[in-house]
Amino acid sequence: MKLALTGGIACGKSLAASFMAARGLAVCEADALAHQAMAQGTAVYDAVVDRFGAGIVAPSGELDRGLLGARVFASAQEREDLNALVHPAVETLWTAWMLQQRCAAVVVVPLLFEGGYDRGWDAIVCVGASREVRKARLLRRGLNENEARVRMGAQWAGRKKAARSDYVLWNDGSADGLEAQVERVLNSIGRQG
Repeated sequence: MKLALTGGIACGKSLAASFMAARGLAVCEADALAHQAMAQGTAVYDAVVDRFGAGIVAPSGELDRGLLGARVFASAQEREDLNALVHPAVETLWTAWMLQQRCAAVVVVPLLFEGGYDRGWDAIVCVGASREVRKARLLRRGLNENEARVRMGAQWAGRKKAARSDYVLWNDGSADGLEAQVERVLNSIGRQG
């Protein structure tokens, strides 16, 4: 069984994925694959440096993710350019990973709908949370008000993602509440599978 887990920034996708992993599902995070795809020495790294310039390279030789993030969240065009360079490689990596799995597998893809990667899944699960809760979580992560607003605005609205998903988990409450929802969703998917 192939599941996609999506949702907006600071909704709790990783927490939901950890509850799925605890129930025996193999979990792969697209964000981790993006880091792998953009590692120094890869074709994606070279393409990103060609597009954005040597100024985004840290003294270590790796990409300065903070600087690159600030640039792409300040410009919709630069964000689109980066996604066009990185997303195809990430999709290739998660597809290869899924072929190796011998159990139910879930791939956490934050930009599932925005990137057009919403086909071929047995089910799509969306994690949502209110704007206020998401903003508070981003502020706790060290972003300022403007950075939080810009990053939330760079993704589809939660309602739009939820409407296109098979299941929705709402994460404004406790971790226990989210875990109970994950349990119900997985039981429902299991009955249908």
